[in-house]
Amino acid sequence: MRVLFVFFMGMLLTALPGQSTAAEMAIQADRFQAVGENIVYDAQTGLMWAAQDNGKDIDWYEANTYCKKFKAGGYDDWRLPDIKELATLYTKDKKGRSGFHIVDPITITDCCVWSADENMGGAAIFSYNTGKEPAGFLADTYQLRALPVRTHKTPNDEDMDVVKTPPVKH
Repeated sequence: MRVLFVFFMGMLLTALPGQSTAAEMAIQADRFQAVGENIVYDAQTGLMWAAQDNGKDIDWYEANTYCKKFKAGGYDDWRLPDIKELATLYTKDKKGRSGFHIVDPITITDCCVWSADENMGGAAIFSYNTGKEPAGFLADTYQLRALPVRTHKTPNDEDMDVVKTPPVKH
């Protein structure tokens, strides 16, 4: 009887390779929250993401402009994400509803997303097929998308014009 109990508990606490446990899925669900129809908030990083990419092939220049002009949720300070920010959305062992290794509820229409990280006529790209970060020429468009991001500011983060006075000596 004890052997069956240990076996059963082991099955509950582990998942088969390539599958997420119920606990991991619950953590992910708590971490990424849909805010309206167009925004996903990442409670761990404090970033707000567009819920979907631009929907068609796009070069780096157009992607940068698209993100800067993007408006959602009353915010107009969207930007092209850096490569490390894009990597926070990668799910190695699970494909999202769009068929790529990206967290739900974000959807992308192709594998790869431009980053703001440019270098010597190119820019880093994040692949949600492989988790790799290849570079592309800025004029490349094939299978490349724009996914806007913004840094969410809480009231404590806002710049406030508070003059700090030194303590009074007695």
